[in-house]
Amino acid sequence: MDNALPTWITIGDRAVTIEIVARPGASRRRIIRDDPRGLVIALTSAPEKGKANDELIQFLATELKVARSVFTFVRGATSHLKTIRIGPCDASAVAASLTILANPEM
Repeated sequence: MDNALPTWITIGDRAVTIEIVARPGASRRRIIRDDPRGLVIALTSAPEKGKANDELIQFLATELKVARSVFTFVRGATSHLKTIRIGPCDASAVAASLTILANPEM
C-alpha cells in the first residue's frame, strides 16, 4: 500500500492545509471523490451568504472530530475551489483521517 498523501493535502507544523472542490446545492452532503484539484465535497446548502462554507466547515469538523474554530479559509471563500487550513491540530492524525475519508475502501 502506498503511504503517500494525496496532492491536495499539505502537512505543516501542527496544521494541515487542504484543497477542496465544493459542490453546493446537492441533494445530500457527502464526499464525492478524491480529485487532483482537491477533495470534492457535495453540500446541500446554496452558495449564498456563506451558507455552503458554514456547512462545509461543520461537515469537516464533525468528520475529523476537531473543533470548528481550528478551520481557516486561506483562499477561495467565495469560489468553489477552496484552500482551508486546519490547525492547530495533530497534523498527522488529521491527514490520515482525510485520506481515509477520501478513500473509504482503504
